[in-house]
Amino acid sequence: MEKRERAILNRLITGLFLNGLLFFSVGATDIVLFTDITPGQASALIAEKGADPLFVILDVRTAEEFSTGRIKGSLNVDIRATNFKEKIEKLDRSAVYLVVCRGGVRSAHAMNLMKEWGFQAVYNLGGGLMQWQAENLPIETDAGQSQESSEN
Repeated sequence: MEKRERAILNRLITGLFLNGLLFFSVGATDIVLFTDITPGQASALIAEKGADPLFVILDVRTAEEFSTGRIKGSLNVDIRATNFKEKIEKLDRSAVYLVVCRGGVRSAHAMNLMKEWGFQAVYNLGGGLMQWQAENLPIETDAGQSQESSEN
């Protein structure tokens, strides 16, 4: 391969990584760290890592929001609570985290804070639970019922 072709290929690969298009080269564990992931990618990550005690779905919405519906197995730590940092600091920094909120903004902020605080693997559910539900992925309610979406 010539020097020019290598340069073009390197730019293309870099561009794909930066645009989030090369998340899955082998499996869900190959997702780029500290980035937004799609509901489909999040679902694959949950399927792959869900039984691992070092995998946590961290829902950073309020307790009231959390009670209306969440991804099964989620841990609720409200990012707006005064003790958010204190609660997060008690978590295992070597675990893999999928951070979730309603629309993806609070969870993106939480992901960036967790990166600053030394966590090793954190992903943000891009579009939040609104996008998760728009793609008809299951949520759990306080009644313990699993729903395909809030429209059912």
